Amino acid sequence: MTAVNRLNQERLKHLAGFDILILTIIFWGEGIYNSTYAYLMLLNGSKSIEGNLMFSAADNYKALVNQAIFLLIGLVYLWLRRFDFKSWNIRLKPGAVILCLPLFLGGALLMDIWIMLSGLFASTLPFPGPVSAFFGTETVSSVIYALFNGVYEELFFLGICLSVKPADKKWAVPISLLVRFSFHTYQGMLSAFGIGFLFGLYLYVIYTRSKEKNLVPFFLAHAIGDVIGLGVLGYIL
Repeated sequence: MTAVNRLNQERLKHLAGFDILILTIIFWGEGIYNSTYAYLMLLNGSKSIEGNLMFSAADNYKALVNQAIFLLIGLVYLWLRRFDFKSWNIRLKPGAVILCLPLFLGGALLMDIWIMLSGLFASTLPFPGPVSAFFGTETVSSVIYALFNGVYEELFFLGICLSVKPADKKWAVPISLLVRFSFHTYQGMLSAFGIGFLFGLYLYVIYTRSKEKNLVPFFLAHAIGDVIGLGVLGYIL
């Protein structure tokens, strides 16, 4: 057996529970804290949901830099753990780009249904997003951040959280949904529940049933939702 083969065999194929905990703190510790604080401000009337959803170009670039640092730290941690990065299928190809559109539409319709069942209209929640404002006054920072954020979030939830032993997914998946919910509470509980549990479970089911397990369509579908909002019926009705 060559040294290269021994090295490849020694690569970590599955992450343990403490790995998920550490990586959750790295990726989302700040986000969960900030979102929880903003939600408490909503409760006491110091802030509004609309105010929480307004981000300047400076805000976007600051978030981009912060997430880039957290991502780098997380990847270094995985490298030190000798994680097998080849277990992630990340391939940008035409089919993956095309697939992101129906993937986004399915998730957007799911969120529209959630809003209607909640007895609310889309204008009271961040679905759909301010697409007209985007084309009119928004800066390129929103697109840049949306593309990066799509990779950042789904790499964690579909890449890292699912890199556990099959038997461990019974706890890894609920935890991933809870984490996704926890840093969206600044948008209000109904919105956070829809994004965290419904949309998160939707992406999990589609990903696990896909043949290629290519993460790229999920990166792009998430990015589209960040840019135009996670909803479509509001543009029609």
